[in-house]
Amino acid sequence: MHLSELMTYLPSAQLISGHQELEISSVSANSATIQMGGLFAALKGAKQDGHDFIDAAIKAGAVAILSDQATISLPTGIAHIKSDDTRHAYAQICAAIYASRPGMLVGVTGTNGKTSVVEYMRQIWTRATWPAATIGTLGVACPVLELASSSAMLTTPAPESLYALLHQMAKSGITHTAFEASSHGLDQQRMAGLGVNVAVFTNLSQDHLDWHGDMDSYFAAKAKLFHQNLLDGGTAVLNADDAQVMKLKEQLEKRQIVIWTVGSNPEADFCIQKIESHPFGLDVQITAKGQAFRFPVALSGTFQAVNAVMAAVAAYASGMPLQDSLGALPSLTPVRGRMQPIHEHPAGGRIIIDFAHTPDALEAALIALRDQTPDKLKVIFGCGGDRDKGKRQKMGAIAAKLADHIIITDDNPRSEDPSAIRAEICKGCPDAKEISPRDAAIKAAIAGLDGGDTLLIAGKGHETSQMIGTETLPFDDASVARHAIAQLGTKEAG
Repeated sequence: MHLSELMTYLPSAQLISGHQELEISSVSANSATIQMGGLFAALKGAKQDGHDFIDAAIKAGAVAILSDQATISLPTGIAHIKSDDTRHAYAQICAAIYASRPGMLVGVTGTNGKTSVVEYMRQIWTRATWPAATIGTLGVACPVLELASSSAMLTTPAPESLYALLHQMAKSGITHTAFEASSHGLDQQRMAGLGVNVAVFTNLSQDHLDWHGDMDSYFAAKAKLFHQNLLDGGTAVLNADDAQVMKLKEQLEKRQIVIWTVGSNPEADFCIQKIESHPFGLDVQITAKGQAFRFPVALSGTFQAVNAVMAAVAAYASGMPLQDSLGALPSLTPVRGRMQPIHEHPAGGRIIIDFAHTPDALEAALIALRDQTPDKLKVIFGCGGDRDKGKRQKMGAIAAKLADHIIITDDNPRSEDPSAIRAEICKGCPDAKEISPRDAAIKAAIAGLDGGDTLLIAGKGHETSQMIGTETLPFDDASVARHAIAQLGTKEAG
């Protein structure tokens, strides 16, 4: 793309130097990944300033630099673009260079449930034989093998990665894509310039206050998906049972969009009349568009049934007939690390792995499992270091109220003292047992599980690493649990 054409996408930026016909082939905010003929975006981060890496980027082949209004000196022939908002300009440049998109884009935001909703959407679309993909916490799920990856990534990738993925998907024939829109990603303008056809808001509860400061700022970041990204004529799918989410409905009513609400609220457009637990999973009853629907859903936890219905409604908004989108609910399979069952405990005990790492998510998971547990409900969890400290005692209190037996352990302590984190949690559940490290806690809990018991292993879900100090060590709750079950089986056989 010529520099002159690129500047048409940046009306608020200034071209300080550079030939109009200069060809810009790529863009990156990492000097180590700059390609010959690329543009380097010098962004200021929490720990590093991209302006310090401009020389390295030029040596690597950068022919253009995006900077803030600071005075910098560049070699002759290097183009220089200045902007008051470099993150926004960076995303706009990525959007221009990687210009192709799947025809149907769905963005999903919320404190909990984003991963489940996008994955259920992919399953519903795929069942209809529509070429579909997802981008989010679990990586990239895509039928184009070279694009698929389960590697750990940001919930919402950096602009160059996000736009390049969407560009490649469109070129490879993917027509429908759902992605997770995190509050960090929205706040940092990673999706600037990306129009979505459908936007989903699952819920809002305390999380990430170490970044946003307060709940109002957290909500405002989430709401950007609807104010800045949702296209005119698009559809907003909102949780009718969340008072915070419904505040957004009032803000959106003057926009030229469709607003659909989902939940148990009798006034919801898609009203979930009843969710009953059964040995096979859940029985879900819905009324919508003057019709009544009833479907079996092979998932655990009433909140996962709500996520599944929200996904079906979003699929309907994407152009699928309602009978087909809701009719796909019985075919849905559990998402990795989201109310994921681990089978074959020798005594018949039930083990569930879930990503619940917020007060609201832990409460929802325990309430859901309480209804399905004839004997004792047990839980293992911890809280991440260098993250929102205000939720630690709250999560302890929730566990004390809802669980019969609690083990407090470690969950990505990072630079904090793990024992200090556990002590903060235990203020809310003083009778809890502390066991560290995490694998020892899981093994102990599984060894003490009886036939009518349920064990919830919460907090890490799909994650396959544990961050301790400056080290990132391999760790997978599901693998540890399966190994512990195998050891029990070996002992019983012996």
